[in-house]
Amino acid sequence: MYARPTSSLLLLRHGETEWNVLGRLQGSDDSPLTARGLEQAAALAAWTASRGVRRVVCSPLGRARTTAEQIAAACSAPLAVRDALAEMSFGECAGLTLGQCEERFPAMLEARARARWEHRWPGGESYADVLERTRRWLDSEPDALAGEVVAVVSHQALNRALLVALTGCELDWALSGAQAPGQAIEVLPDGRSRWIEFAASPPATHAHGVI
Repeated sequence: MYARPTSSLLLLRHGETEWNVLGRLQGSDDSPLTARGLEQAAALAAWTASRGVRRVVCSPLGRARTTAEQIAAACSAPLAVRDALAEMSFGECAGLTLGQCEERFPAMLEARARARWEHRWPGGESYADVLERTRRWLDSEPDALAGEVVAVVSHQALNRALLVALTGCELDWALSGAQAPGQAIEVLPDGRSRWIEFAASPPATHAHGVI
């Protein structure tokens, strides 16, 4: 069994990207941070430095690495990249808006709404798939998130899976919150968690909330 953090674990979402603004699904595809996204990364960097972050672990995708590099520099902390932290793959829906997904795959979003955790994107992954690979990583590297104040820089769906893996929370609860770009979730050693808002973080949009 993997070790729980002995202090706060911070699950951070990367800054806003060009595809976020356009409402296009990214998943394991990528797009650059916007000017606002860079501001959000800077805000996260300053905040994590104030929290005494000692280690930073991030997704291999560019939007997360760009955010994580600012955080690691501000905290004078080592940065480790882990493939298991890549965002959920949207398969054939990557690069599309939700409207375009509905046109290409009629009734798919309706089916997904009935079983969000188990529903797999065409040619992509489900939340259950993401949770499984997250657990495999934690089992293979049980001390990956142990120790004092670790920051994980990744993605909304990935962080939902991490919440379930680390806290054992209900699946519906993990899906109930939408983590906006540049927003933090703090996981405490006793398994509780809380969302932390920043002035640089916009409200989560409809597109962010349904995936």
